[in-house]
Amino acid sequence: MIEHLNAAGVRHERLTDGDHRLREREWRNVYGHVFRPGLRHRHGAKAVHEYLNEPATRWMLVPFLSDVPGTPMHVLAQRLSAFDCEGPLVELGEFSDIEFFVSPPDFAWTLVRTHEDFALGGPYFVRTEWITVPGESAAR
Repeated sequence: MIEHLNAAGVRHERLTDGDHRLREREWRNVYGHVFRPGLRHRHGAKAVHEYLNEPATRWMLVPFLSDVPGTPMHVLAQRLSAFDCEGPLVELGEFSDIEFFVSPPDFAWTLVRTHEDFALGGPYFVRTEWITVPGESAAR
């Protein structure tokens, strides 16, 4: 991953284990419930297109430490470090054998990659404004 980020001109800083867990917990507070039928998200090539067209230059790449309900994810062990990044968003398809998310620091959007990308629905892209709170009108 480090070689990939360097080649793309992305500055990166490895997160501590504690910061890794914190970022994943923050992500789950926003997105942990959205991958179920009927909730809005993009998947497959449309998800990658949305992600690569984001104007973000500060972003995080965080491998999941446990599964996310509603996704074909099966986290066995941590195989990649988490990073805070600065620079252009990069295509990360060659790492799709690892479950991780990419988000800006404010979690305005997220891209989720799984080992089942393009086979069972992923990758996934979601914006926070697409999320409806249970009991809230679905007409957003």
